[in-house]
Amino acid sequence: MQQILQNVIINRQEINSIEFENENVEIPLYPGGELTFEILITNHGSPTHIHLSVSEELKGQITFLRDNPYVLQKEYISAVARIPQEGRVLTKGQIYITAGYGSRKRGFPVQLGKVESKPEEYPDDEAYKRVEPEDLPQKPLPVHPIKKASRIPTGSKNGLNWLSSSAFKGFTGGFLTSRRKITQGNTGKNERLPLTIAFGGFLLLVFLFFLYFILPENLQFEVSFPQALLFSILFVTCLLYILLKIVEED
Repeated sequence: MQQILQNVIINRQEINSIEFENENVEIPLYPGGELTFEILITNHGSPTHIHLSVSEELKGQITFLRDNPYVLQKEYISAVARIPQEGRVLTKGQIYITAGYGSRKRGFPVQLGKVESKPEEYPDDEAYKRVEPEDLPQKPLPVHPIKKASRIPTGSKNGLNWLSSSAFKGFTGGFLTSRRKITQGNTGKNERLPLTIAFGGFLLLVFLFFLYFILPENLQFEVSFPQALLFSILFVTCLLYILLKIVEED
């Protein structure tokens, strides 16, 4: 499908009125290039003939395949734009639409060609001359004095102070490390305490369950319904807690 560069609307505001959807049309071409495009004619009134033409600047460069079409409602008019090999790079002109058998004529501006951007040119002024790295003044780099490492005092009193401070730091670091390990061990024990209680309760309930069936009739103990319900709840709770802890460790 060809490119539609303009939509011309006729008979919408009044009889033989002409409107343009695009105020300006640009056709990008280089010398020696050619482009085929379309102009859409939309008629809001009764069927009529229109005429298409170009200004003097665009004659020979834009040609309409049908310059006097009969428009019912919508009509696509094909046109060819070309720039000769030795032609102008940029040409500005107008495309005219004539309606009502010459009673109304309007045009829209057309730019044919491309404007090439030129590199920015600087005047022959000393302010715009390029400065070479060799022309820059060479400044010596600042030299910072090197600080000497402080020595350990040789005096007996200062030496004892230094040794005591080092020993105090070592003792403090060792104490904090051992304290951290003890805290971590206590935390692990606190986490395992509920699991131990749950496991012990589970074993105790299983033991009582088997003991009820193993003992002879004269030694068997009676279990009421509330007691049996309580034992069942404890048994299920301990079992679920143990299974959840096993899944978390995995």
